[in-house]
Amino acid sequence: MDDESLLDRARHGDSAAFTALVERYQDELYTMALRLLGTPADAADVVQETFLRAYMNLPKLRSVSVRGWLFRVAVNASRDVQRRAVRRPADPLEHGDGKVLELPSTEMGPEAAAEARERAAAIRAAVMTLPLDYRVAVVLRDVNDLTYEEIAEALRVPLGTVKSRLSRARLQLAGALRNSPVLFAAEGHG
Repeated sequence: MDDESLLDRARHGDSAAFTALVERYQDELYTMALRLLGTPADAADVVQETFLRAYMNLPKLRSVSVRGWLFRVAVNASRDVQRRAVRRPADPLEHGDGKVLELPSTEMGPEAAAEARERAAAIRAAVMTLPLDYRVAVVLRDVNDLTYEEIAEALRVPLGTVKSRLSRARLQLAGALRNSPVLFAAEGHG
């Protein structure tokens, strides 16, 4: 069943339809929030808050892109969490128990896999240094693969603003990563 049909059924009291929307989008929203905020607990709070807000606003909704709307709510919830939180440094993929969530590669040897993890950590750290508006644009585009139009809808900003934020974010990332020994150490191997 498509999103709009599920939304319509949920608006009319079908809890199974709302549950289907939750199941369809919870992982994607969690990943986005984790990349924006950096901690699993904050990301889980955002997802919970997103679906709570979504449920509370079901009667008010009309024809809408469900995916874009949920991302808009999640971005707003992420901003709220960031404003409230006293930030503590953390790896964006760290569990509360200190273990890092990494899937072992079946195609890489141990050295290549370790280098890939180090590169990913350097990129995540650089993304976390971006201003939130830039970080949101990068994560929605490059992690969640939203189109520029979907990002504009989710953020309620003009398309030109999305393009500008992405361009500026990528310039800042390039500058931050330009001299990273982790990213360029592999170049001497070839």
